Amino acid sequence: MKKFTAPWVTSNILQEIEASLNKLLIQLLQLCSVEQFYLLMNQLIIQDLEVTNIWEGQDRTVQSAVTLLQLLILCPLKEDIERMVWCCIPQVTTALVMLIREACQDQSLVSTVTVPVLQTLATLVKQGEGIIRNPHHVTLVFGALLTIPLEQLKTDKYYTVFLAYHEVLFSVLQYHPKVMLKAAPSFLNCFHRLVVSIIHEGQQKGERAKGSSSDFKFVIKCAQLVERMYTHIAAKTEEFTIFSSFMVSQYVNELQKVTVHPEVKKHLTEGIYHILDLCIDRDVKFLNTSLQMGVREVFKDLYESYNHYHKTKKQGEEKYTS
Repeated sequence: MKKFTAPWVTSNILQEIEASLNKLLIQLLQLCSVEQFYLLMNQLIIQDLEVTNIWEGQDRTVQSAVTLLQLLILCPLKEDIERMVWCCIPQVTTALVMLIREACQDQSLVSTVTVPVLQTLATLVKQGEGIIRNPHHVTLVFGALLTIPLEQLKTDKYYTVFLAYHEVLFSVLQYHPKVMLKAAPSFLNCFHRLVVSIIHEGQQKGERAKGSSSDFKFVIKCAQLVERMYTHIAAKTEEFTIFSSFMVSQYVNELQKVTVHPEVKKHLTEGIYHILDLCIDRDVKFLNTSLQMGVREVFKDLYESYNHYHKTKKQGEEKYTS
């Protein structure tokens, strides 16, 4: 694994050899005793995930450990070794969260630390379905996400960070429903950062405008991810109905600040329509009376288009399928 710390080993190279590494790791683990595995886990993963490695400029060592950890989580393991892995997960999760918080202070660590750690957290959360019993070990990821910088990134890096961030949230939403029953506000705080980010990245005017840029395809992909997330949130009615007017309010308040490119706005609008589906008449009245003047106009336009383009179509589909 120390070979992975070489300067010429990029994230793309690691992805290309991932399948071969996975096969090699499976063969190694089949021959491992529990004692040997403990040494491997401690020396090649836990020690190398320590935040002191970043302080000492050893970000490649961290990347190596994160790569091995992700492969390990996905490997078929013997029962006793699998039990040991998941017993270590609380310690590992805490280490990953600390790494993210530290790496976020240096944009040069986006590719080697921030994105790989986010990807590994998403994998860990998915594979931990039904295994991670303590909700705290899942909600720890929200604190890490709130520290992720989504501003002042080049578009290609912005997309990789956005995608990895989104996948962590999506993994929690899909695989840990019991956690979501209590942690919905924390989840929404993290998701709102993605919404704000893509609204500002998708500006039609101003310094950040990318409408004519070849990088604009990445902005559109991010907008599509936000639309998809809104759709999945709306499907979790038990957890999110009570927050529907709050989500709409956050959205229109942010939308009022900038002029968003039509292609970006189209995806965001299609997404927020699904949240409006959760709003009852009382919520709509509340929004009409509580929003400030300029924001209220944005909401009225949104609600009119919702009734015209989405609600009517949805009611027609329900009538057709009933």
